[in-house]
Amino acid sequence: MKKIYLLAMMLCLLILPATAMAAPSANAKAFESEETISNQWIDAMLVKQDSASALAVMSADAKKNVKASEMLKAQQRMAKELGTLKESRFVSWTRFDKTDQFIYLMSFDKAKVVRCEFIFNSKGELDYFALTPFAPQENAKASNKAKK
Repeated sequence: MKKIYLLAMMLCLLILPATAMAAPSANAKAFESEETISNQWIDAMLVKQDSASALAVMSADAKKNVKASEMLKAQQRMAKELGTLKESRFVSWTRFDKTDQFIYLMSFDKAKVVRCEFIFNSKGELDYFALTPFAPQENAKASNKAKK
């Protein structure tokens, strides 16, 4: 009889953690949604070079503030200055009270390291993006000239 109670208790201990882990948290849902939107934007803007589709992924506020012609110019400028996207790696996700931040490191033909930042509003919609090329050799040259 003790063996049956022990077996039942062991089964309960095995089932309890599985049910607790089965329900995703609000943070997990937000991360998944925002990661999907980020990947859609990267695919549209940087891979397919379709600025209209990239703008469609963004929030209503962003669509009001950014015209389709401005988005096209930004896409053309990125293609000219950075080249084609070679690689994209997720770096971090930061959760704030009213916004969330995704950061990717990317590699392009003409720029070895580019930091790509996405800002999401409290509704989980993409409000802002920024691509910042990192050129350590140019920064070192500029600082050396300033010292002289």
